[in-house]
Amino acid sequence: MAFLRDIVSVLMVCMSYQAVLGYPQNANTGAGFPAPEQSNEQSPTVQSFSKLSTSCQLAASSLLGGSFGQCADLMGLVSIMESKDSIISPINDWVSQACSSAPCDQQALGSASEIIKSGCQIDLQEQSVAAVTIYSIITHYKQTRDMFCTQLKADGSFCLPSVLGNVEAQSGEKITVSEVISLIAGKLTRADRAFLSVSKEAYCTDCGQAVVSQSAIMIDAIAKDPAGIIFDYDFISNDTVHKFTDVCGPSFGDKALPATVRIAEPKSEDSPQEDFDNAALGSQE
Repeated sequence: MAFLRDIVSVLMVCMSYQAVLGYPQNANTGAGFPAPEQSNEQSPTVQSFSKLSTSCQLAASSLLGGSFGQCADLMGLVSIMESKDSIISPINDWVSQACSSAPCDQQALGSASEIIKSGCQIDLQEQSVAAVTIYSIITHYKQTRDMFCTQLKADGSFCLPSVLGNVEAQSGEKITVSEVISLIAGKLTRADRAFLSVSKEAYCTDCGQAVVSQSAIMIDAIAKDPAGIIFDYDFISNDTVHKFTDVCGPSFGDKALPATVRIAEPKSEDSPQEDFDNAALGSQE
């Protein structure tokens, strides 16, 4: 069941992308966000991965082969965790596939939520971060998908891998699975410190604003309608998301997409984007 922990690790990074950028605390950053406080104790996020009950692990694993696993491309998340190198390209591949496919329908979402609610009942009652995250993503699928699927209108590039790619390029270090996990745990490596020291220009972009805005909308939705579970985790609170406004400006807190960004629509056989892609391929032959 180790792969389950890895999948949830990526989901946590994607849900709370400010974790990768270092939990901004104030505007006096100089060259980037200040590092999170270090502690000998593991963060609640990391601790939760080892606390999932056996029944919850089995329930979550069963989603891989079901309709929700297919429409959400959960196997794409597995490939991210199998990467030994930078995770930017695998994340881009996963987001591209998931966002170009038809969204999960209500039947798939309803079935998946019932599986988790039943199999993870104890974990949800104990507020396991991993269990709450999985359940919240399923019950608030639209808002979560909208965050993942933000993309630039100009070239169709997706915002989440774009922003993380900027951080990687400026830092000179690769964002790998191990570096992300150590950053979440508060055990900073040399690469983690490099990520935290990049200038704000790496993430104070239209794409950065889009991801932060959609994250705030997603978290608001979960907090207002937790679907019968307790939702009280500071690390994905709007207070954390909104602290980006101190660094990047008030537009990062208005929960609106910049004019240059859109939510990607699923591709259809008659979509203009697909026609464009086919024409481009034809010109290369």
